[in-house]
Amino acid sequence: MSTQIAAAHAHQTPVPLAAAPRRQKRLPPRWGRQVVLLVEDDGEMCRMLAGVLRRDGYRVVEAADGDDALERLGPWALEGNLEFAPDLIVSDIRLPYFSGLEILEGIQIAADVVPVILITGFPDQETLAKARELGAECVLSKPFELADFRAAVRSALAP
Repeated sequence: MSTQIAAAHAHQTPVPLAAAPRRQKRLPPRWGRQVVLLVEDDGEMCRMLAGVLRRDGYRVVEAADGDDALERLGPWALEGNLEFAPDLIVSDIRLPYFSGLEILEGIQIAADVVPVILITGFPDQETLAKARELGAECVLSKPFELADFRAAVRSALAP
């Protein structure tokens, strides 16, 4: 299937991680284009899906794992600041720290305003049932056609 998914500066002194302040990651404010939070730990898959979404006109915020995603969702999910709510969350299910299902479960209180598309390479019946129970818009099984991915995104964002 042809469309399947398949330097530090030398003059600077390094700052020990314990001493470096941790910047809070946030989603961009909801101005202009629709914002998609893409949570995928596979770098190649993330670049490909982000490229497709950007070409389709969406603003994409990438998160490499479940912890990164929840940190970006914090101002919206924890503080109720809708200015930082994404229009759509696309997440792999198997991720380091928190799974896509745990992300969906964690935002369930506010999830009625944000659709979630889950993707997985391991579509067992228990996982699919849990995703439906938690309110996932859909679950795409890898490998999938990019046309199917784009259609799922359009459907999830349709008014």
